[in-house]
Amino acid sequence: MEKRFFIGLIPLIPALVFALPEDRDESIKIEADNALINEKENQAKYSGAVVVTQGTLKIEGDVVNLKTNENGEVETVVAKGKPARFESMRRRIDKKSVKGEAEKIYYTYETDRVVLTGDAVITSEESAFSGSEIIYDLDSGRVIASGDKSQRVNMTLQPKNK
Repeated sequence: MEKRFFIGLIPLIPALVFALPEDRDESIKIEADNALINEKENQAKYSGAVVVTQGTLKIEGDVVNLKTNENGEVETVVAKGKPARFESMRRRIDKKSVKGEAEKIYYTYETDRVVLTGDAVITSEESAFSGSEIIYDLDSGRVIASGDKSQRVNMTLQPKNK
């Protein structure tokens, strides 16, 4: 199958609001093997090694679905993969990006939250959270992790260097 990159939807999608304020001024770039766009339903489905970037934010998955409102503003980004991944700089003072991976990553524009489900892991600096579901607030940095009997919440904190 011929490999195709599709970014024609970019002019229809206003800037997403992610971690750093200047990310909003950046273009949204989408790379994928295939794209299916349904303007009538305000949806786009990308498949095949999909990479969505805007500023410091990167979302990767085997399949990524975008949902927009009537004005063409992004409401949700859903990435699925084995694993799907995200990366973002939350604050200018951070030395490393916050990174996460899970079977499914669900980003909601209105709440500025990333929900990771299925073998979810988030790493920030040298610390890590894992569990069956992790909710990460990009604005505040708040993490809510939940587990179940088969996969408990785990957290590893590294000491701060003085």
